[in-house]
Amino acid sequence: MILSTHGFALTFLAIILMSSSINSLATNNKMATRTNEHTNSVLANLSSHGMEKKELPHHNELRRASVLVPLFERPIQQQEQSQSNLHVLFTQRPQKMKSHGGEVCFPGGKQDAEDNGCDVTTALREAHEEVGLDPNLVQQIARMEAIESKHSLCVTPIVGLIQPPSAAEPSQLTLNEHEVEAAFAVPLEYFTMPENLASIQKIKYGANGEFLMRTYLFDDPDSGRQFRIWGLTAHVVHEVAQLAFSR
Repeated sequence: MILSTHGFALTFLAIILMSSSINSLATNNKMATRTNEHTNSVLANLSSHGMEKKELPHHNELRRASVLVPLFERPIQQQEQSQSNLHVLFTQRPQKMKSHGGEVCFPGGKQDAEDNGCDVTTALREAHEEVGLDPNLVQQIARMEAIESKHSLCVTPIVGLIQPPSAAEPSQLTLNEHEVEAAFAVPLEYFTMPENLASIQKIKYGANGEFLMRTYLFDDPDSGRQFRIWGLTAHVVHEVAQLAFSR
């Protein structure tokens, strides 16, 4: 079979493009494997914390509330291979709300009678009501230590992995405009880096408790806005990040 010069050039170009695509696919597969291994290690650290209750005796006398700490994966860039691709979802309350107006928080709220005393049910129900997150898409990973809020609530943080990850992307959520003004995501590893702390202060709360008040100022590349993460929310995400990355 005789090929013209033009035909030979086209055939040779096709072979080069095919080879390039195969190499690119192989590289992406290696990156995906490495990312999954890193993610699995982080999730294993969190899972080791267990789902049993972690409370102080007097917490039984307090009104109950729960928050969901929603984790999800985002594609990782080649230049960021050393970083984790796990992100954590936050919401911001409307400025006009009388309670905690404009504050950054996790989806969550007070326990209702319909929750039958289950902290996990409360967290999942509130997340569905606030941002439309389907409870069936949340894999329960860990239950963090209960915290007494300044309003004398026993707050239980529930860490959950969202599958598929796209369900937790802020642009894909259905925000309840009466309870949520905005949603955004931050790399979980961000909260392990001291340089990201805007301030830290020791304060007293409750009868005998002390609390490290952390404040983060996160510049969200998606919205172009800066969000202030502080108080109980900053404390919870810091604890989750420290456990996840064993630091």
